[in-house]
Amino acid sequence: MHNDTDWTQWSKDTVKQMFERNEVWQQRFALQGAPYRWDLDTATLTFDSPLGDVVATVCLVGTSSKSGGTFLWAWANDALPAQHGEALAVVREFGMNNGLALLTTPEIAGGQAEALECLCIAARLQHALGTFVDQAGDVTLYFSLLHFQMQQPPLH
Repeated sequence: MHNDTDWTQWSKDTVKQMFERNEVWQQRFALQGAPYRWDLDTATLTFDSPLGDVVATVCLVGTSSKSGGTFLWAWANDALPAQHGEALAVVREFGMNNGLALLTTPEIAGGQAEALECLCIAARLQHALGTFVDQAGDVTLYFSLLHFQMQQPPLH
């Protein structure tokens, strides 16, 4: 990256790119509206499909709280399995090398827009295939999708 990079435009392009990638994986595996479950310990997101489960390897990029109005990077959250924060090292390093406080500040004031921007930037830097967002009470979880694998249903 060059010092004359327009980071605002770069970020907008990144968000657009991730939304396009999300359409691709959802169509490829026919997962629009499919039931799912995630497991932070195994870093997986499993979608139930009639053709067999689709398992994505994920990185929990961070969480946001509606009541708190903040986004917390996974690397700054000791309550999460360490592998999620470790997978974000490339993001923090990129932020440090380019003077981007958004990527190096542990907790960021803001709502869903800021959280989605952080998610999409992280996913781009991780070369992710897409992103996924889920709600658990007051907390919203932001995942990058790193790999997909089809699991065949058992034969009866």
